[in-house]
Amino acid sequence: MRYALELWLLGTVLAFWLEWRGVPALHASAGCAHGHAIGFLASKQGGKSTLAMALLQEGHPLLTDDLLPVDVEGDTACGRPGYPQMRMWPDHARHFVEDPESLRRAHPYIEKRRVPVGPNGVGTFCDESQPLSALYLPERADDPPIEVQPVAPTDALQAVLRHSFLPRLVEATGWQSQRLDTLAQLVKQIPVRRLTYPSGPEHLPRIADAVLDAEA
Repeated sequence: MRYALELWLLGTVLAFWLEWRGVPALHASAGCAHGHAIGFLASKQGGKSTLAMALLQEGHPLLTDDLLPVDVEGDTACGRPGYPQMRMWPDHARHFVEDPESLRRAHPYIEKRRVPVGPNGVGTFCDESQPLSALYLPERADDPPIEVQPVAPTDALQAVLRHSFLPRLVEATGWQSQRLDTLAQLVKQIPVRRLTYPSGPEHLPRIADAVLDAEA
């Protein structure tokens, strides 16, 4: 029951409350670097948590995992913090922690584990909103070069809409137009980039470097 309550409150309920307040909730993880937030948009098993963890391993704080609230006001877009933990499959988590099997499950019927972040876990956590510098669309492929490429504004808007939480509920409540306007403003203000990278934990330091170089 505790697992279901946490997933419900920290997922659906939180996303609904944010949308009601006019704050789009994106299906994304984000890390911080040089006073800015860097977001990774992806669906389940899309690599967003692993990429945020790659930044964490390079000494950059985690901002949020799985749900990224975005404030867009005037010419400023900021990412809000989530909570100090990540949810990862054991095969991925074992590259970052010694014994992933000892970690608490995110759900009793799912192998995904909760990886604590901060003093009692790995890396550091940022608990304050940060200006959002870019959103990345991860694409894993078999042994490609690591590439960062810009995404056209129309494709960028489609991507952030596709990776928004609760699309049907937002439509049913009549908030779709407001969300569309806010996200259209977002992709005008910050770049959306496609990140192509090879699978395998041995590549993560180079992937993190490529993202940070693009932000420089």
